[in-house]
Amino acid sequence: MSTIFGIFNRCNTPVSPEIFQKMHIAMSYWKPDESGSWFGGSLVLGHEMLWNTPESKLEQLPYQEDHLVITMDARLDNREELAQKLDFSVDRSMKQITDSELIIASYRKWGEDCPKYLVGDFSFVIWDERKQHLFCARDHLGIKPFYYYLSEKLFIFVNDLKGIVVHPAIPKGINEVAVTNFLVHSLLIDKSLTFIKEVQKLPPAHSLTVTTRIVHKQCFWRAEEAKKVKLPDAKAYASRLRELLEQAVYDRMRSDYPITSHLSGGLDSSTIAVLAARRLKKTKEKLLAFNWLHEPDGDDDPDYYEWSNSKTIAEIERIDHNYVPLTEKDIYCYMSSHNIAYGDTAGFWYEYPVRLAAQKRNSRMILTGWGGDELCTYHGQSHLVNMMINGSFITLFKELNTRVSKRKKRIKSLLTIVYHDLLLPFVPSKFYCKMPRNKCLEKYSFQFIKRTFLPAINREKKKPSLTMQQKVTIKGQMLAYLNHGHLQGRIESWAASAFSNRLEYSYPLLDKRIVEFILGVPPKFFVHNGIGRYLYRSASKGLLPEKKLWSNEKIEVQRVDRLCSISYSAYLAIIKEELCSKNHNSDFGDFSELQKLLRHPPKDGKMIQLVQELGTIMSIIQCEKRT
Repeated sequence: MSTIFGIFNRCNTPVSPEIFQKMHIAMSYWKPDESGSWFGGSLVLGHEMLWNTPESKLEQLPYQEDHLVITMDARLDNREELAQKLDFSVDRSMKQITDSELIIASYRKWGEDCPKYLVGDFSFVIWDERKQHLFCARDHLGIKPFYYYLSEKLFIFVNDLKGIVVHPAIPKGINEVAVTNFLVHSLLIDKSLTFIKEVQKLPPAHSLTVTTRIVHKQCFWRAEEAKKVKLPDAKAYASRLRELLEQAVYDRMRSDYPITSHLSGGLDSSTIAVLAARRLKKTKEKLLAFNWLHEPDGDDDPDYYEWSNSKTIAEIERIDHNYVPLTEKDIYCYMSSHNIAYGDTAGFWYEYPVRLAAQKRNSRMILTGWGGDELCTYHGQSHLVNMMINGSFITLFKELNTRVSKRKKRIKSLLTIVYHDLLLPFVPSKFYCKMPRNKCLEKYSFQFIKRTFLPAINREKKKPSLTMQQKVTIKGQMLAYLNHGHLQGRIESWAASAFSNRLEYSYPLLDKRIVEFILGVPPKFFVHNGIGRYLYRSASKGLLPEKKLWSNEKIEVQRVDRLCSISYSAYLAIIKEELCSKNHNSDFGDFSELQKLLRHPPKDGKMIQLVQELGTIMSIIQCEKRT
C-alpha cells in the first residue's frame, strides 16, 4: 500500500512548493515508511510508501528511467510472465526486480495499452517527458483507488482524498448528486463521483492521458468480452477453478509481514483462510484470522453455525482465530469520528476493530472473501429460467423435484420457486421493483435532508433496474452485479479507512483471472441437484469438512441478534445529545419523532436500519461542513 499524488499545471507554470508541501503533509498522516518526490517544473509527483511485499523495500518512488517517471500503488501478480515478455536480464533474480521497473518496461513496449498486460492491483501515473503527457491507469476491478481534479489549467491526482482537499483550487462544498446516490443506496455506487465537488474517480479498467491541451480517457478491459471456457467435464472446470484459487491466494501472500484473513465460517472466507494457512505451515508460520462476531458468552450457543464453523476450521488448520467485540459506544465512535467525504462510508461495524487488532499484530494486509457471492461463488439464481429458455424441460423438472422434495410444504414451496425464479424475471421491473426506501428520511422531520436531497432521491428511485437479459441469464446477472457499483463502493470505503491502520485489503475472489474464467463457465455448473455454488464447492474439496462444504446453512442471525441486543435506545440518546450540542436543531426540527423512538424503539433489523440512517445523516452534515 502506498499513497500517490501529483500536481500538473497544464498552463506550464511552476508548481507552488508550499501547496505541494501541504499535500505531502496531508498524505502522510498514517506514518509511511518512506517518502519521495520528483519535481519537473509544472509537474510534481509524490509518493508515501508502506512496505509490504519484499520488492516494495527495494522501491525508490517516484522512480525515473531516462525520459519516464512513475509513481504508483501496485502489486503485480504476473511478474515472471512479464519479465520474460519484456526480456529482463537473466543475471537478475525476480527478487531484485521491482514492480515499478516492470510497469515502466511494459509502457516502453506496449505504450498506453500496457495495462492490458498487467495482472494484479494497481493505480499508477507515468510522466513521459518526450511526449509531454501524463499517463494514468487503474486496475481491472478497481481494487486500488484513483481520484482526480481536472480543469483547463490544472490536473491533480491522489489515491487518498485527504490529500486533494488541501489544494486551494478544489471547490468548497459537497457533490449533492453523490450524496443523493449514497442516501438511496446506503453506499456510493457511482463509478465516477466522489462526495467532494468536482473531484472524480477514474473508473476501474480505465486509463487517462493528460497533456497541456488534450484529455483522453479509455477503457482497456471489459468483463463482457470474457471468452467462453470449454473443458471436458465438471471435474475439469472444478480443477481449473481450484488452480486459479490457489494462485490468487498465494500471489497475495507475498508479504514480509504477518498474513491476516477474515474467517466467518462461510464458504468464501473459509476457503481463502485454509489455503493461506496451509501455505504458511510450510514455513512454520500461523495465519491470523478474525471472525466478524463477538466471543460466545452467556446464553450464546457456541455450537451455532457462525461460531462452530470458524472455530472448527481454525482448530483443524491451526489458525490463530480471534473474535472482535462491539458496543454501542464503538459504533457511535466510528460514526462520529470520521468524515465520509474522504471515502469511508461507515458501515460493517465489526471491520473497524478487526483493522485495529490486525495493526497491533503488525499485519499489513488482510485477505477477504468479499466479491465472491456476485461472481466466483455465485448462487445461480437464474439457472432455472436458463433451463426453461434453452428448452431443457426434463432437467428443469428434475431440478424442481429435487428442491421441493427436501421441504415439508412441497406444493407451497413449488409455487414459490415457480413464481420467484421462473415467472418474476419476465415481469418488467417497473411493475414490482422499487429502489431502496430510506424510511428514516421519509418519515421523520429531518429538514436538512428533505430540503436539499429529497427531490433528487425520488428521481434516483425511478431509474430502471435490471434489464430482461440481466435477469434471465447467469452471466447477465453476474455482469449486472459487477457493473452495479456496490462492489467498488465497499472496496473504496475499506481502502480509505485502512490507510489509518497501515493496512491494505486483498480480494482473491476478484482476481482478474478468476473473474474471466467464471464469466466463461457454462451456466449448468453453478447449481446441481438443488445445491447452489456447486462449482465453487467442487473446487474446494479437501479444504473444508465435507458436511460444512456442502451445507446450505449460511445465515447470519446471531450477528444481527447481537447488534439488536446492543442498547440502541442509549445510542439514539447519544445522537440526540450530540446533535443538540452542535446546534443542528434548525436542520433536524424539534426531535419530536426522535423522542417517540427513544420511548418505543423499533425491534430487530428495523432498529439497525434506523441507527445506520441516523448515522448517515450525521456523516452527511460532517461532509457538508468539511471546509
